[in-house]
Amino acid sequence: MIEKFKNFTALYDENEPLKIDIVGETYCDKTFKIERNNSDLNAFEFIIDGKGTLEIDDQYLTVEKSDVFFLKKGSSHKYQSDSKEPWHKFWIVFNGDFAESLINCYLPKDVYLFKGCDAVKRYFEEIVETTRKDMPYDVMVNRITISLMHIFIYIRNRVLMENEDLPDIIRKKLDESIESPFNLDNLCKGINYSKNYVIHVFKNKYNLTPYQYFLDKKIDAAKTYLTHTNLSVGSIANTLHYADQQYFSSSFKKATGYSPLEYRRKTRKD
Repeated sequence: MIEKFKNFTALYDENEPLKIDIVGETYCDKTFKIERNNSDLNAFEFIIDGKGTLEIDDQYLTVEKSDVFFLKKGSSHKYQSDSKEPWHKFWIVFNGDFAESLINCYLPKDVYLFKGCDAVKRYFEEIVETTRKDMPYDVMVNRITISLMHIFIYIRNRVLMENEDLPDIIRKKLDESIESPFNLDNLCKGINYSKNYVIHVFKNKYNLTPYQYFLDKKIDAAKTYLTHTNLSVGSIANTLHYADQQYFSSSFKKATGYSPLEYRRKTRKD
């Protein structure tokens, strides 16, 4: 592993609003792995090349070229390079009241991975290059602050743009899995967002949790089967992955006011 970094923790005043702790560039090897519990740092890392994984606050994320990941102060996390395609990355560790304000205002809660952020590579390059020049610490921080702000603004704008479509993406994935057991963990892993965030954005648009929407769509599917096929009630329950026929029947009646057979007779008579 080759690592070039500058440590500034001995240079700053604790009362400064933005403190730059460490900035570096790392060429990881196949053994690269870091684990922290209740971390005392905030950090951004930009992946120049390679791939690896990040586990943070019960999320398991795949981190690839051009991705940015965020390590939040107080989190428990573990990240490591792929053994065959190890990371080459820039990173910056920072703290302070202003840093916390930026995090709270610009980053979505419980989101730690931002995919395909090629546009911010130049800001990380600026930060690394700035630390390699001979200048007073306060002048360096002022320059880095501008680059860091660009990173925060880019991520916020990117997330806002993505969020316009995110609830629809979630809905489509739910629609595609109606004949499967409900698994929000797998859905969240597939789109690299936390469960809390997925539930929040989906409910904000559709006024339903993903689970409530999923149950409603299962009932709609059951109605279609009852009306347009001769499948038995047990077969429909099995197809839609209900625990058993009795649970399906009680769920259907609760949702529609009819038992499955009553609904079939009614719709076919109509």
